[in-house]
Amino acid sequence: MFKKKPQIKASSNIKSIERRALLAKICDTYGIQKSELLKEQELALLPATIKLATYHSDYQKGTIYIADGKPVWFSDRALPPYPSIYTLWAISGVLPVVLTNSFVIERVLDNANLMLPGCIPPFDRRMVQDAVVGIADYRAPTVVMAVGVCALNLSQFDVVQGYKGTAVVVKHYVGCGLFSLYDEKVQVPALVALSILKADEQALANEKRDEQTDTDPSAQEKALAQENTKSAVSVEDLLVEKLLLEETQQKGEETPELRTEEVDNFFVRSFIQAVKRTAIETPISSSTLMSDHVLKNLPRIDAKYKSIKKTTWKKSGKFLKHLEKLGFLSLKGKDANVTVIGITVPEDILVNFVTHKTGEAKGPTSKKNNSKMTVVSLYKPANKTRSVFSNLDLDCAKTYTAVELRMVVQEYVKKHQLVNKKLPKLVDLDATLGAATSHHIDIPLSRDALCTAFVQNCLPYYAIFRAGEEFDAALVKKGQPGKIKITTQTVLGRKTTTTVLNFEHFHIKLQRLAEDLKNVCSGSSAVHPCKQNPSVMEVMVQGPHGAMATEYLKSKGVPAAYIEFEDKSKGKRKR
Repeated sequence: MFKKKPQIKASSNIKSIERRALLAKICDTYGIQKSELLKEQELALLPATIKLATYHSDYQKGTIYIADGKPVWFSDRALPPYPSIYTLWAISGVLPVVLTNSFVIERVLDNANLMLPGCIPPFDRRMVQDAVVGIADYRAPTVVMAVGVCALNLSQFDVVQGYKGTAVVVKHYVGCGLFSLYDEKVQVPALVALSILKADEQALANEKRDEQTDTDPSAQEKALAQENTKSAVSVEDLLVEKLLLEETQQKGEETPELRTEEVDNFFVRSFIQAVKRTAIETPISSSTLMSDHVLKNLPRIDAKYKSIKKTTWKKSGKFLKHLEKLGFLSLKGKDANVTVIGITVPEDILVNFVTHKTGEAKGPTSKKNNSKMTVVSLYKPANKTRSVFSNLDLDCAKTYTAVELRMVVQEYVKKHQLVNKKLPKLVDLDATLGAATSHHIDIPLSRDALCTAFVQNCLPYYAIFRAGEEFDAALVKKGQPGKIKITTQTVLGRKTTTTVLNFEHFHIKLQRLAEDLKNVCSGSSAVHPCKQNPSVMEVMVQGPHGAMATEYLKSKGVPAAYIEFEDKSKGKRKR
């Protein structure tokens, strides 16, 4: 039903009387005693603040009820409302649950219906044809993974072996388009504690089972055998889980040894982070720079590696000389008595540098930049530059930062001894490096020009990180990050509108943006395809709200450099 994310029109809050009517309809549909619901159960079943939105999905139209960004109920045309996965994770017992195994669950989550041979009896008496049911793993029976409608009268089956057919037509499942409407990442719970079932109902079910086993000795033996089987399975499962947990803990206690090259990289990154975070006043002695800036910005690694002796250089002076060769600083003096007279880290490296967590506690201002996003420029070797990476036995499928590419060039120059003997600041080009930089090999280049040309001949990629988010290969995208375009223009003669376009790669959801701009700008908003490119969706809000939209995007962490505003409402002056 929701193979793709449904196109939702801007939603609006429903009135309290409409909410009460919806709650009454839900209770009537699913046989829930409304008068016996506790307040906690009622709010889990239907939150106090609900928004109503209409949707279009796979040639179907319907209604979605949203609470705090989560779709909690949905309905298809005139059919009764279905509970969403989020509602069933908040409170169990709303639907009868068809149990199956993890293998079948994987198929269901891959947009497949539940077949009869994949079900595990016994079945609830409510599981008749066209009844709404949940689907869950037998290991976690309260955690519903899909919602569907019975295609058969399951209550008549005691066994499923030898039978064929579709048992449940799946309407909604974890990971489907409806589930993905919620912006945040959600972990599947291990258990749903709150239940709509009462203790006396559970006791009545147990009493009925006892009566059946008392009147039928064979049934009693069968029930006893089932209980023993369940106990054996559960004990076996517990033993397996315990062994896995102990294995995980043992792996967690083992600290992997770091290679010297990795420690070298940590020290270089630490220096760049120190320059990015603090304004280092020069001139500054080498010992002060190392103790107050470099060592304090090392990542959270074992303390034994937080020493310059664990690096290739062994001494601070040699490490600073290496930074000078990279063009990151200027030195004066010799050996151990060197003084840093200037910090010259290129601006593009500082802008694209992704900071790492250090061993120090966060200061009071850390909360201020929690929502700040970082746009990182990454590169992959192109056909021209692959030979350099292959010569150094480096991975050509990996992405590299500009800093890492500079280090690749420096390593290649060092390996092949390409430093100009007359002018050490220049580098002689061999055939491989000349092809990688598109320069003639007879003309030596400075290190900066060489590195710049090398980076330009690599394929551009980028990644956009939220604050506190770790690197994930799924975030890497090809090309250059486009700017968010905000346009204010006059339509239909005198009506002014503001449109926002090209914002999805900054982790901003379409529906959430429409809702927020509607509230921030105090005007109606709409979502529709862009006229210039119908495959791209844009958000339109009534009124000249370019400044408000810009401030909203900044508050969401979008860097100002990636927001482009154009005001077309004023038009051109006539002469």
